[in-house]
Amino acid sequence: MTTYPAGANEPIARAEPLREAVYLRIVALISAGEYAPGAPLTEAGLSRTLQVSRTPVREALLRLQAEGVLQSALARGFTVRPLVRRDAAELYPVLAALEALAIRTITALDPATTQRLRTTLDELEECADPVRRWQLDTEWHTAIAAAAGNRHLLGMLTQLRTNLSRYELTYMREVKHRAEVDHEHRKVLAALAAGDFAHAADLLEAHWHDGMRTILDWLDGPD
Repeated sequence: MTTYPAGANEPIARAEPLREAVYLRIVALISAGEYAPGAPLTEAGLSRTLQVSRTPVREALLRLQAEGVLQSALARGFTVRPLVRRDAAELYPVLAALEALAIRTITALDPATTQRLRTTLDELEECADPVRRWQLDTEWHTAIAAAAGNRHLLGMLTQLRTNLSRYELTYMREVKHRAEVDHEHRKVLAALAAGDFAHAADLLEAHWHDGMRTILDWLDGPD
């Protein structure tokens, strides 16, 4: 059974800015694994699911196409882009560099944020559900990036994570061993808690490059 982010399958409240709300809700559905690579998304179907008109749905789908998450399919609306090795090889280094940049610009990490990062890792290490693991992993990385206080940088990182979610979710469903990744997270957190942001940035950048190599090896398949 798919584990949705909170509220992902509920009607959108009319008090919300509709265009952005529809976009974020579709992102949540994709990130929850509801739409796997190659899966179709139609204006009519999403309009019924979200209980909104087709116009904001169309705008959201076109935006996701421009961001590289979807591709148009002639006479079939849109589909989630398939897993392409070149895309992963190009996107992961950008994500690594931007998140490292975010850490290097942190001036101080308050105790509440440090505790939140620690609590999230505790739950992540005990979690076996791949969708929930991805959600917790995203929450952890987002909290670090948010500590930099740069909204534009956080927005770019969020877009990249959404784009790469189809790789990470598919991989997590097939590969259960995550001990090394969890260990890398702990090393990053230890450096952050010590206030050594330069070292934390180096560790996190290496973490993403390790993740990229793992994904690329998985995409290449067995020799």
